[in-house]
Amino acid sequence: MSFLQRPQRILCLWFPDWSVQRLQAIRPELARSVVVLTETTSRGDFVDRGNALAWRRGIRPGMPASEAETLARPSDALVMQSIEPDADRAALLQIALDCEPFSFCIGLEETERPECLWMDVTGIAHFFAGEDALVERLQQTLAKRDYQTRIAIANTIGMAWAVTHCLGPDRATVIVPHDDRDWRTQLPIEGLRISETIRAKLHRLGIQTVGQLRRLDRASLWSRFGEDLLRRIDQLTGERPEMIIPCRPLPKFQVKQSLEYGLTQPERIEQFWRSQLLKLVALLTPTRLGTRHLYCEFMTENCSRYEIHVRLCVAESGANRLAELMRLQLERQRFSAPVTGIQLEARDVAPLECSQQEMFQGTSHEQARQFSQLLDRLSSRLGDEAVARPVRVPTAIPENAVRLVPVTQTKYPTATSHDSLFPLDRPTALFPQPRPIEAIATVPDGPPTVLFWKRSRIDVAHHWGPERIEFGWWLGPFVRRDYYRVASSEGRRLWVFRRLQDGRWFWHGEWF
Repeated sequence: MSFLQRPQRILCLWFPDWSVQRLQAIRPELARSVVVLTETTSRGDFVDRGNALAWRRGIRPGMPASEAETLARPSDALVMQSIEPDADRAALLQIALDCEPFSFCIGLEETERPECLWMDVTGIAHFFAGEDALVERLQQTLAKRDYQTRIAIANTIGMAWAVTHCLGPDRATVIVPHDDRDWRTQLPIEGLRISETIRAKLHRLGIQTVGQLRRLDRASLWSRFGEDLLRRIDQLTGERPEMIIPCRPLPKFQVKQSLEYGLTQPERIEQFWRSQLLKLVALLTPTRLGTRHLYCEFMTENCSRYEIHVRLCVAESGANRLAELMRLQLERQRFSAPVTGIQLEARDVAPLECSQQEMFQGTSHEQARQFSQLLDRLSSRLGDEAVARPVRVPTAIPENAVRLVPVTQTKYPTATSHDSLFPLDRPTALFPQPRPIEAIATVPDGPPTVLFWKRSRIDVAHHWGPERIEFGWWLGPFVRRDYYRVASSEGRRLWVFRRLQDGRWFWHGEWF
């Protein structure tokens, strides 16, 4: 997989019944006791959760505490204690800090009472000889504390959470492959992090898996269940980004220097910012981190500020490489007064790529590295928006199904692939906007037999279709089209459609 297509990899570390595990960790003598944690409400004390022995005695969450006491046997050592959410969160936060050798970005699950840790392990696995070895090392670290855990690595936070919670206790570790379409289809709806009310409604409709749910019309789901269900589906598939809030914010890699007298000569200005860039690189090197966004701000004597943003496809910490890209942007910069200060900051830091040195030149890794450097140079010289790549957008409207994003942009929503479409179901050349044409059809509302485009006549020899696309009424414009693939008598293959609202015809693409 190339650097332009590398997906994010998220590790979910789940501690089932964390409140009980934390209590037993600080009080090992409770291992043979019936441990029951209670919550005080306006109606009295109720069971929040208990350990395995309490479960065998029939004690269940939501049960009155007085009833739970009657289920314990006379020989049992019954321990009833109120829940301590603040202590649970503090203990989980400490574990997150202890796990920092396994990830540069670790966060807690965003709930009132978290039981999971999120770890961004993108680009980390090679430090442990692969994701399997990373998980094994993490398990060994946690086993010393006798914690029961489930671990999963997937492309998204939603998928990692779903796998840890839905695949059963017999699978303590799961690594979801990069192509997770089959996994998404088979997951039960309990993996969507939705409310119990929505789950009950879906079960009454006979919907058990995410695959069944995603085959339904999104407009109907939105009108019946609200925005939360669609948000969770999109977070599972990666169509809607979900960020990790770090427990310990990353250190700020920044240098700043002011001068007593301003600089006007370009050589002296370059010498000045190069010296500060070396200081910034010296801060990054010990951490094995690089930057994908170098921010530079020049201050002048007339209090003006000039900002420069150097964005890269992959993380970089080489001073020469960063200096080259800065120089390309500074060639276009003119200062209105002498330079009196500079501030450099490494933003969007990430682990440096690590690869084995190759014996021969021209290999795949070397070509990818050179291509990355070419894109960085072009983006610095022409601007970020001038060097872009196409990204699929999750919509059925063909002209809106692709958008251009800068090649230096690393995080963007990914569209779900349409398994029902074959490679040639869409034209190799799709026009940005449909072109109005005239058409003659022998049957009303039927396929065209003759097309007219700019005084040119196109006789249709064969046609396939229609393929109806009807989408978007809840977003604004109502799209209703019947698409046809037509082959002309001259051998051209066109993609045309009839707009159902007014019967007009449009030419939308062509196969070459």
